[in-house]
Amino acid sequence: MEFKELESFVTIAKVKSFSKAASQLFLTQPALSNHISKLEKELGITLFERNNKKTELTPAGQLFYVSAIEILNQRENALLKLEKYQGKIEGLLQVATSSVPGQYVLPDILVGFHKIYPYVNYNLHYLSSKEVTDNLVNGDLDFGFVGCAPDNRNLIYEKVQDDPLVVIAPNTPPYSQMQSITFSQLLDEPLLLRKSASGTRQAFDIAYKQHAHLDKQPKILAQMDNNEMIVLCVKAGLGLSIVSSVSIEDKVRAGFVRVLPLEGYDFKHAFYFVYPKKRTLSPMVSRFKDFVLSQKQLAEPQPEE
Repeated sequence: MEFKELESFVTIAKVKSFSKAASQLFLTQPALSNHISKLEKELGITLFERNNKKTELTPAGQLFYVSAIEILNQRENALLKLEKYQGKIEGLLQVATSSVPGQYVLPDILVGFHKIYPYVNYNLHYLSSKEVTDNLVNGDLDFGFVGCAPDNRNLIYEKVQDDPLVVIAPNTPPYSQMQSITFSQLLDEPLLLRKSASGTRQAFDIAYKQHAHLDKQPKILAQMDNNEMIVLCVKAGLGLSIVSSVSIEDKVRAGFVRVLPLEGYDFKHAFYFVYPKKRTLSPMVSRFKDFVLSQKQLAEPQPEE
């Protein structure tokens, strides 16, 4: 088993195409196919299901995929220790994030990391929180930023920032005269919510279960993927919503929407950096993880001596 064969296998699994993988690896398609044939012969299994539209991993291939990534990452770590210029980290970092942390947390992190490692480039993927965690478990991602609470034992969740959720309403009567709102009143209003895979929606669903004694169904008028669209629709008077406080600070200052404090309940919500519990990370991903966690520690208040 050779590293070039493993690299070919992992690349095909990621892009789901022999032709695209050959292009990325600067190989001819026959050479790439030869790598996979040799690997399948050595392992005694079929790694891919091939059809005209897409190349998919077989069940055996899915099991081997995680091991192949582990082997390649361990090789990179070993080479890094041997290199004369160990501090030089370069390559393409795949960054997966749900929408709100991607807009309001990630930019400062990328700026800070870029100052230390200027040779790293970034490929940013916007996914729902559930899609990020699913891809991490499947081995398709190395890390991600999410707004959902820890719910998978195979992943490590490191809290990056607390993010209180707030109720927003149009800055027009009757809401402009209201000083607060109860959860019962909220359920009587038309609601514009994120879709079920988002961390924000997860927090609302938890709150709704805790208020089951009210025996009311929420009046969900619309479910949306885009936080900015929700804010614009609230401003226009379509309904109320529950959103990340950090995402609407400038809109509240500008008077576009109004925050209505929720009586007797605080939405528990935070942004998390999440990565697999049992997987060797590549040197570049490992440095990025260490940087994110160091920024988290700097942001936390230090105990007085």
